[in-house]
Amino acid sequence: MRVLFVALLLIGIFSCERQRPLPPGIGRKMPDFKIQLLDTAVKINTASIPKGKPVVLFFFGPDCPYCQALTRELTKRMDELKDTRFYFVTVADFKEIQMYDTLFKLDKFQNVTIGKDVDGFFFSYYKAPGFPYLAVYNKKKEFREIIIGGINVDSLKKVIRS
Repeated sequence: MRVLFVALLLIGIFSCERQRPLPPGIGRKMPDFKIQLLDTAVKINTASIPKGKPVVLFFFGPDCPYCQALTRELTKRMDELKDTRFYFVTVADFKEIQMYDTLFKLDKFQNVTIGKDVDGFFFSYYKAPGFPYLAVYNKKKEFREIIIGGINVDSLKKVIRS
């Protein structure tokens, strides 16, 4: 009887489809919020991000050394990630954002958008404890994973492709 119970338990465990749990308060679909671009005149809404490519929302601090290290690595290997849309979002002032953009030459990448979360939505929705904080969504704009802290590009690519 014990062997039968263990066998049924193992079958049940292995037949379950692996589903990533959602962090508390985070919905399955990408939330709508505004990002003010560097020209300070244009605001985009995440609702306008087209489906079809994975999306990484990268919440950063311009003076954060971990954010800088990850951005440096991303820019060196962006050709491997050209089919992923990156939205660099911060609450810093535009002068700091512009310096960050200039330092890493983010404007040369068509799949990168950088701007300011003027409403402070990111912190309140994601409860981001610090930087870097990445929210990864698949090509249907469905939640995949939260990454807090430093990560290397190879690990990020695995998350994006999972």
